[in-house]
This record gives sequence, structure tokens and C-alpha cells, in this order.
Amino acid sequence: MNRKQRKEELLKYIERIRDDEGFAVVDVSLGKEVTVYDPLSLKGQRDLNGEIYEYIEAQTNVIPANVPLRIRFHGDFSAEEQEEIRQMMHRHYVMKSFDISWDLIANFKKMLFLALFGAAMLAVYLSLALTSNNALMTEILSVIGSFSLWEAVDALLLERPGLRRDNRNNEQSLNQRIEFVRDEEE
Repeated sequence: MNRKQRKEELLKYIERIRDDEGFAVVDVSLGKEVTVYDPLSLKGQRDLNGEIYEYIEAQTNVIPANVPLRIRFHGDFSAEEQEEIRQMMHRHYVMKSFDISWDLIANFKKMLFLALFGAAMLAVYLSLALTSNNALMTEILSVIGSFSLWEAVDALLLERPGLRRDNRNNEQSLNQRIEFVRDEEE
């Protein structure tokens, strides 16, 4: 299967799961056999089972961030439980948003420090290359400066786009609609 065929298959998948309002719909079964809540969480800070988040993220990973999400939980939940689940999911994605923001800040600081350090090392290298006969020391400074600048560029061009993509995907999840469907038992 070539790249064009894979892209067409992905587009068909996205169109198949979209509803009439343009939402990508993910159905999640929360039947009796599923542990809905994380057994390690306590009542005051109860959270959903991590497998639920993993399932949702696996299903929505290929959906572009500009396509809104509708998550439909299938199961029998009271209005209070539904609101509690909505709050848990919102809290989960808010916390994830903070984590991604901190990663972006750390990435920026790393990029800035390495760029400044690399530029300083190359400035010292140029100064010593013009005034000193110590070839070994100047080459070491050249390597250190070049490596630092390369790592700064890596942080900017390779790491940062991934973090921004993660942030857009998390925003998509943060803004998702959460609905509950009571399945009729047969």
C-alpha cells in the first residue's frame, strides 16, 4: 500500500466516524466488565481508569486537531456520575495541558541557553583562532560551540513542533463533547 492509498484510507476512516454536525465520534463501552474508575484514586480525587484515556487517545490520534471530538460513553450512569466523569476528564486534560506547557517552556529555555552558549563558544573560538597558536584548544571550542548550536536547532526544529502538535491534540481533547448513551439490554 503506497502513501496515497494510506492517506485515502485515513480520510475514509475520518469521514466514516464523523457525524452530521462534523464531530468525530468515539464510542466507549463502559459496561459491567470495565473498571470505570482508577482503583488507586480516592473518592475526593477519583479519576477514570487510565485504559479509558488510552483507548480514547488511540482512537483520536489520527484525527486532525481541527476536527471536533464527541466522546459517547455507553453505560448506565446517574446524572451525578455523568457530571463527575465530565469533570474528571476535564481535569485530566487540563493537567496534561500544564505538563505540555511546562515542556514547551523547558524546551524554550534549553534552546535559548544552548544558542547563547554555542554563540559564546564560537566567539571565543574565533578570538583564540586569530590571536593564539593553540590549535587543539580552538578546535575543542569550535566543536563545543557547533554542537551547542546544533542542539539548539534540534530543540527548535525537531522537538518543538512535536510539543506543539501534542498541545493542539490536547486542546482538541479538552474541548471535546462528552455524552452518555444508555444501552438497552437485550
